[in-house]
Amino acid sequence: MHTEGAPPERLPAPVESALLRIAQGALANVREHAGATTATLTLTCLDDQIVLDVMDDGRGFEPAEDRRDGTGGEGRGHGLPAIRARLRQLGGTLTVESAPGEGTALSAAIPLERR
Repeated sequence: MHTEGAPPERLPAPVESALLRIAQGALANVREHAGATTATLTLTCLDDQIVLDVMDDGRGFEPAEDRRDGTGGEGRGHGLPAIRARLRQLGGTLTVESAPGEGTALSAAIPLERR
């Protein structure tokens, strides 16, 4: 885990909880689907948002082939739909970059009140 920027003294509890759950879900996806040898988490603290990036060197996938519509989690609650739903509740965004054989980079941004 890497951090960049000066974190606020204390994040709002819903943001802390969302970051934890998003990291858990993303790492579960890496473990279950990616076949990766490494995964890196980076938390970037900006004045107006906090961004969690999760990158792996796994098999990757075609993001357009994510057949679920992002309206809710399936199965055990892991996966991109659950992450999208959690972010949507906080006004956040999810960006996924991946290609077969190229690994995956997930970026979850959550807005913060200005410090």
